[in-house]
Formats: sequence, structure tokens, C-alpha cells
Amino acid sequence: MMLLDDFRVPGKELRVRGSLEMRSEDIAGETSGSDLVEKGIKPKVLCVSVIIPFADSQGLKKLVKAAENKTGSGEQKIYTITNRTANAAGIRQVRFVEYLGWSEDRSLQMWRVSFSLQEYMSNPERAEKRQDTTTTASTGTKYSQVLSKAEKL
Repeated sequence: MMLLDDFRVPGKELRVRGSLEMRSEDIAGETSGSDLVEKGIKPKVLCVSVIIPFADSQGLKKLVKAAENKTGSGEQKIYTITNRTANAAGIRQVRFVEYLGWSEDRSLQMWRVSFSLQEYMSNPERAEKRQDTTTTASTGTKYSQVLSKAEKL
């Protein structure tokens, strides 16, 4: 079962596969060294597949509409996700990314549907934002302290 806010993803045989990309760059050049520069942990991605019977065409229609949803400011809608696999990986909020695809399976009288969801505001992203805010706040404080000392002169 998967809920995106109060929308239950329709269909049967729901399968969820997750991935976490940890980017790095080889800095060893032409040597045999194994030195890497870390480039950060990217948001987790869920690849979801499900089958929707032809009899439930409204289910496919609603799923497509959920993927197309925008906020009032025109940005992609962020959903709170309820799913065992997603929640076990610490994913709380997601948005549709990259693709939503479906194909007919006439022998089984259903659509094979697949889509991807990307984590919104991952833990590494939250930590990075907190660090940026702290750095900015402390830099601002130091700047104002220097400014007030200069004004006294």
C-alpha cells in the first residue's frame, strides 16, 4: 500500500525499489591512487511499479492527475508518503520526478504502470540548510560586531 497525502495509489502488486546516490569524483588522476572527493549525498529515489486493471481506468486517470498536480505557485506538489519501504528508509515527503509510464498488457487486461518519486528535503539537505543558516547567522553577527566597533572609532 502507498498513500501520497490522502491519495491511495491504485492497482495491485505494488513494488517499490529505492536508491541513494552518493556522488564522488576521482582525484587520483592518472595514478593508481584511490583518492576521492565527496560531492554529497543526493535525495533518495523510489522506483514504483504497479498493475492497474483496465476496469479501473479512473485509477490510472487519478494517478496521472496526481503526478501533474502543481501548487498555487506553479511548483510540483510535494506529498507526504505512507509506505513501508519509503518510511523504513526515512523518506517522509516526495514529489514525482523523471517519468510516469504505462503500457497495455492485453493478455492480462491491465496496464503496467511505473513512476519515480524523489525525496523532498532529505536529511542531508536539512543538515546542509541548518549549517548554511548557522554560518550566515554567525557571519552576520561578526559583521555587525565589526561595524559597531568601527562606528565607535
